[in-house]
Formats: sequence, structure tokens, C-alpha cells
Amino acid sequence: MAAPPPPSSLSSSSSSSSPKEIPLPDSTDFLSESQWAVFMALMDTIAPAILPPKSIDSSDNNAPDDKSVLRLSQQEYAAAASDIRAAVSPHEVTAETIESYLRERPSDNPMFEKIMKLVLSGLPPSKKRELKILLSVLSTRPGSLILTSYGTPLPQLGLEDRTRVLEGWRESRLWAVRGLFKSMTTLGKLGFLRSSNTFAPLTGFPSVPKEWVATSSFPFEFIRPTAEVETDVVIIGSGCGSGVVTNRLANTFGKGVKVLVLEKGEHFDASYFPMSQTVGLSAMFEAGGVVESDDGSITVTAGSCFGGGGTVNWSASLQPQDFVRKDWAETYKMPFFDGREFQECLDHVWEKMGVTDKITPNHGNQVLLNGGRQTGCKRCKIVPQNTRGQPHNCGYCTLGCANGEKMGPVNGWFPEAVEKGAVEFMEGFRAERVLFDEKKKSKKVACGVAGVWTPKEGGEPIKVVVKAKKVVVSAGTLWSPVVLMNSGIKNPQVGKNLYLHPVNFVAGAFDEDIRPWEGGSLTTVVGDFEDLDGKGHGAKLEAMSMMPSLALPFLTWRSGSDYKLMAAKYRHINQYISIIRDRDTGYIYRDPYTGDPRISYTPSDFDRAHNFVGVLELCKILHATGAREIHPCLPGFQPFVRSQGDSKKTDKAFKKWLRKLKKHGNKPPVAPFVSAHQMGTCRMSAKAKDGVVDPRGRVWDTEGLYVADASIFPTASGVNPMVTTMALADWVARGICEDIKDELVVEKVPSRL
Repeated sequence: MAAPPPPSSLSSSSSSSSPKEIPLPDSTDFLSESQWAVFMALMDTIAPAILPPKSIDSSDNNAPDDKSVLRLSQQEYAAAASDIRAAVSPHEVTAETIESYLRERPSDNPMFEKIMKLVLSGLPPSKKRELKILLSVLSTRPGSLILTSYGTPLPQLGLEDRTRVLEGWRESRLWAVRGLFKSMTTLGKLGFLRSSNTFAPLTGFPSVPKEWVATSSFPFEFIRPTAEVETDVVIIGSGCGSGVVTNRLANTFGKGVKVLVLEKGEHFDASYFPMSQTVGLSAMFEAGGVVESDDGSITVTAGSCFGGGGTVNWSASLQPQDFVRKDWAETYKMPFFDGREFQECLDHVWEKMGVTDKITPNHGNQVLLNGGRQTGCKRCKIVPQNTRGQPHNCGYCTLGCANGEKMGPVNGWFPEAVEKGAVEFMEGFRAERVLFDEKKKSKKVACGVAGVWTPKEGGEPIKVVVKAKKVVVSAGTLWSPVVLMNSGIKNPQVGKNLYLHPVNFVAGAFDEDIRPWEGGSLTTVVGDFEDLDGKGHGAKLEAMSMMPSLALPFLTWRSGSDYKLMAAKYRHINQYISIIRDRDTGYIYRDPYTGDPRISYTPSDFDRAHNFVGVLELCKILHATGAREIHPCLPGFQPFVRSQGDSKKTDKAFKKWLRKLKKHGNKPPVAPFVSAHQMGTCRMSAKAKDGVVDPRGRVWDTEGLYVADASIFPTASGVNPMVTTMALADWVARGICEDIKDELVVEKVPSRL
């Protein structure tokens, strides 16, 4: 099957020089004035104002109180400015630009406050209460004495003392206090990068890719529901699984079967892409991209917009390894995984998206490829991309694909389904539960979905019932189990078996002018360490998206001045991930107040040891390829800085540094662990006692209810899960089509299965 052409309605226009903008949504402020003062005092410590001596401060009359800024001597300030100029070279900047960057701090930037209020408003109620208590305690003398060792409320402490407080939290023997260090420093770095008025002018980071042109994507229409809607098949969610199921139904039944796709997020036309660093995370990711596990040991990022993960992922298209398929077939007693039929599903999605390895890696990905080979790795490969057989050199796609090349649900699967089938869409719909036919007592027979629809333009939400003959839950690994829990599914496996593919980070700073925003994000991989236990658990080494708001918040914070200098080196930095196939699991449960998913997951000693193997190997790769600085993103550990001169001495120094790193380790909660892949919470199983859905994706002990997304993986896939998710959704969709043929009267519909 040939790769499909781009949607016929995708058009370009030179009438616009930048993407359309959307405002940040409003948020509720749950902190008091005194609590907010404590919070902002911490934020100003993480990204402080750095000023020259008062005698030469050109804006001295407006200078903030010296206790809350870093006031340098004339010589120190000149050195800092010189370091910044060197960091951004060869990009030419004025002295005023450097001064503005050094001077910038969160409390002087209204956008920082707006972003932080939005992020904090997304916290679960219990974490909001904990934060309020913490900030209240730190605003008192006794409380501050207990948590900071200073008998002064935290906002009244000078910058140096607040820095020592953060350092003390990092080294605390108490998990909760160490977690506080990570949470606060990550929030500060994230907010600074998303709100900064000076970062882009300083580093030369452009707001759009070099060859960007304004485009419009497929003209989707979204229905405005009344209190009751009828369809044949309703699909909850619009991500990768949903796109494939919708497409299969449309290609099989044409206009004969009506399909309604429900999405709780919002659709954005390509004319809004790529979104800005300020807005993108809040508009397109669950809780603004900042979802923490209960103990704060791992941060989860998940798409929450029309197209789901297929809209925000990095295009990586990898099929599951043979040892994973064999494990699912033999250990989990589902032989189709290791057979021809599942391979046909993999081939189908591979061909449909035009997956290609016609790729020219950018600097960061080439470093991984070359460095892996130089250090003796044998499995250094190109990562194919789902880009219609075309090269795709855009590093901005995690904030939306402007040119429509990334063939996820929005650019490929849904447009074809609309053209061939009877497909409708509804955005802004939060599905609360699946409805069952009350007349049928012997078994739960799905007959629709109940939820709440919120108008895009604002206004009162309305309760909506969607009546349907088949219900497909494709809301993702976080939300699908919550929908089933809300629906009265009593299976104890619902929400269990959560796999997250945890990652650790390593950054390298090079002398070359890298411009890391250029080229595809993730186009190479080193796979030599993916089976460290003989059972398929281990680490892959990959490059990552180098959008500032995604990459730089994970650089180690040692002090405010150190972080500002490191961030300024952005155009010279490549950043990498050690991503593992985890053996040990967590679980999802419902927040008792909001009904949202909560995550209970801590990277186990077994799994994080595999992460750390990858960290060490990435450091070796960066050293082999000549990185000037090597930064394991592990608080409390110093980077390796290559000295000029004798290479033998440099190699000796690196080996000594590496031995220290091995002893340091990557213990949570201080070490940042992040997940962009969530799997397993509605596990597919051969027997009802072992999972949530049967081998055709039907929820055990129900009729007409299916799950089709990454939540049905038996275990972690061990590769970027998009292709596996789509193939498994196609497998489920084929079964749905067979069930419909048996149960519905559809006249003159040719079968294309």
C-alpha cells in the first residue's frame, strides 16, 4: 500500500509571518498573598536578577532590594557578561541584551506569574493543600526555623541564604524535603523558560522553523451537541488508537456505520503551529505537561488535545522487538502477537503513514550515531519517521506539526476516515462513564456514553448522553482506566500494571554552533543496552526534542547564576535520554475529589539501575565526540569540563570523573525521572483474572465495550509506543468490524478487511 498523499485541504499561504496565537487560559488562584510571596521568593532564587554594583547600574533607581538579587562586583559582573557573550557566540548580541537577560527574574515578569498560577491550578486537591501548608509554614519564624534552619521567614532571607536553603533541601535525609527541592527548582526553571522575554533574543532561538510557511490543515467540523446524541459507534479519545479504529471502520463500512469521536481537549488548526514556548504546553498537554506521581519521583507528560500523543510526539516509528512479541505470545498466552496477523497490522500502519528512514540526522542525532560506534556499540541505527516517505527536518513538532508531514490521527487517519465514512467529532467533551443497557441483566451490554460538553467559546457546560451500539474507550493509559472505574467495571486489574518507560537525562555542550532546534528531534538510537537482564529489560539511548521549555528544565540547578549561564549555552547544547523498558509497575487511581487520574509509581532500584547504565554510556559517547562539557542531569554532581591540551590527561581525568559518577547514582526523588510513554493499565490478557480486555480488546464480562490504546499493552513495549499502539488498535478494530457484521444490518457494504 502506497503512502497516502497529504490531505487535499492542506494549503499554504505567505500572508502570515508567524503562527496564530492563543491566549493562556485563565486559572484560579488558590494561594494567599503571603503564600504567594514565599513561592515567588523561591522562584527568584532559582532564576535571580544578577546586577552590577550600584555605582554603575544604569537603572539603579528602579533596582530591587539588594537582599533579593545577586549584586556582583564590577569585575564579577564583567566576567559574567563575558561568559554570556561567549555562550551565545557566534550569535551577536548587544550589551543591553546581555544586561536584560542577567537582570530578568520571575517576580518582575507578569507572564511568569500567570504561567505558574495555571500550572499550580492543575495540581490535585491534596497537593494544593500540602503546598498551601508548606508556604504558610515558611512565612513564619518557627516554621522557617524548622524547614530552613533560619529563624526568619523565607521571603525576608537574602538570596544567598535562600540558595543555601535549597541546597539543604537537596541533601536532606527526608524524601519529602528532597522532593521539595526537585519540584521547586523544576517549576522555577520551567516558568523562567516559558515566560522569559530575553532568552530567545539572547540565544537566537527562532519562534518557528527556518522554512516555516503558514498552512491550514484538514477542515474538521465539530458538532455542537444537544442533551442527547445518537450514533452507531462512539469512541472516547482522539489519539493514535482512536485514529486507527475510526479509519478502519470508515474503510470497511463507508457511510453505512456512523462513528462519533469524543475529545476532551481542543483542536488547533495547523495555522497555530508550532505553538509558542509560553502557551504550547498548557494548550496541548495534560496539566500543562506537569503531572507528578504521588511521591514526586517521576513527572509524566501526555498529550491532551485533538490527536492526542499523535499530535505532540516526535515522529519516532519503531516496531516492537521480537523478544517483546515472543514474551506477549508465550508468557501471556496470546500467540497472535508472534504471528502473521499482528505483523500484518504492523505493516498496515507502517505503510499507511509512509514511515521512512530517509533521514539526515541533525548534529545531536549524528553525535549519538557516531559516538555510539566510537565507543564500540554495534546497534546504532536510524529511527524511522511517520512522515509520508518524506524527510522531516522540523524539531518543533512536539508543539504541533505546521506542515502536516507527521501522519498521526489529525493529518492522516481522520481525514481519510471523514472522506470515506460517516464520521463526526466533538471536542471539549469529558466522558464520565460508559452506559449499559439496564434491560439486559445477565451481562453488561454497552449502549452509550455520558459526559459533560463545554463550549469552546466558553459558557455553561451541559450534560450529554451519547447513545451507541458499540463503545470504544481510547482515552489513553491515564484516562481509560478511570472511565472504566467510573462505569462500574469491578475488575481489580483496572488501573494496575502501569508502565512508564522512565528516562534520565544527559546534556553535552559543544564548541560548535549546533542550533539544536534545527532538524528532526529523534532520528537515531543506540540499542546495545536494551536487554541487560536477559529478559528484555534495559536502556535505549536517544536524542530528545530540544525545544527550550522541554529540554532545559531538566538541566541541573546548582545556583541561580550557574543555571542562567548554562541555559545561555543553549545553541551549543545537545541533550539525550536513557529510556528503559521498565519491569516494575505502578498503578492509576481516581482522585476522590476531581475524578482525575492519579499516579502511584516510583522507579524501582532494578529499573533505575538500567537508566544509570544508559547515563554512563551517554557520558562516554559525549566524551568520544568531543563535548566541551558533559552534564549528567543529577543534582549534587558536577559536570565534566574538558581542558585544553594533552588528550591523554583529559582521558585520564574523564575516567576519574566517571568513577565518581558511578558512586553518585540516580536516586529519586532528587534525580529527575520523566515519562512520555504510558502503558498497561487496561492490560490485554488470555484470562479475565489477569487483565481488563480479552485478546480482541473486548472488556471482560461485557458486550459492545472495547479498549484500543496503549493501556492494553501486556507489558512495556520497550520502544516508542506509537506504532505498537496503532497496530494493536488495528487488531482490535478488525474484531469490532467482525462483531458489527454479525450484529448490525448494513446494506450493500463491501468488506475491505
